[in-house]
Amino acid sequence: MIESIRFPARHDAFSLGGELFLPEGAPRACALVGGAMAVRARFYASFARHLAEQGIAALTFDYRGIGISRPKGSLKGFTAHLHDWGEKDLAGAADLLAQRFPGLPLHFVGHSAGAQLMGLVDAPIASALFVAAGTAYWRAYSGFSRAYLGAVWYLLLPAVTAVVGYLPMRAIGLQGDDVPVGVAREWAAWGKDPRYVFSYAEPRGGLGYTRYAGPLRGLSFADDAFAPRSAMESLLSFYTRARKELIDGANGGPVGHFGFFRMPELWPEQVRFLTDPSDGGVR
Repeated sequence: MIESIRFPARHDAFSLGGELFLPEGAPRACALVGGAMAVRARFYASFARHLAEQGIAALTFDYRGIGISRPKGSLKGFTAHLHDWGEKDLAGAADLLAQRFPGLPLHFVGHSAGAQLMGLVDAPIASALFVAAGTAYWRAYSGFSRAYLGAVWYLLLPAVTAVVGYLPMRAIGLQGDDVPVGVAREWAAWGKDPRYVFSYAEPRGGLGYTRYAGPLRGLSFADDAFAPRSAMESLLSFYTRARKELIDGANGGPVGHFGFFRMPELWPEQVRFLTDPSDGGVR
């Protein structure tokens, strides 16, 4: 069963929209799916449905300014920051799951930006799966990707947002929803700093990046130009207490940055990890 829902973000009660995928019987766990930059929640529907079929109540939702959580009219003048997506939006989603399913373990699945933001979510996460994720610090990349990100952070994004008042993703050569200006500019600021999101967390005591001590698996894909293995390694390094492992999620096959969520054959092993993780180190 799929339930269309609206729920308040933590701290400011901003209204967020999403879908809750429910098992036929009583769920044995719940999962929060944190989506990628500018990607609508509906992209993750098939994966969330699979989680529900395994007895896991799964929540997908749109961050403020995206999809069904976008205000009416233009994004110009709409106030939002990238850290809001973690501290308020993802946290509000975790609150909803805790209220609906008290006592059940909460698992976290983060795709790209969603994985970057998990450390900003103050919630009792039992296990975490990061898919095609990494920091977006431009010098962590090489070749064309490095030049492209440098141009985006220093030239394209500041110019476009100054003129338009928000970030049309197509203006920087990417697909997806338009992004609020505050989100885009903080994304660029983090992308210029080798600490990336940790530049925000470090002066605040490290937040969840240094507190989370549960199992954490990173899935990296050799053909993913947006999140190469080096970027995933950098992201995992922020989670200093987590029981971490980094694996090739496709055993060398073509997947790219978005393919995992279109490839059901890759899902069972990762769901088993979430619900019954084994200890391990980064490899």
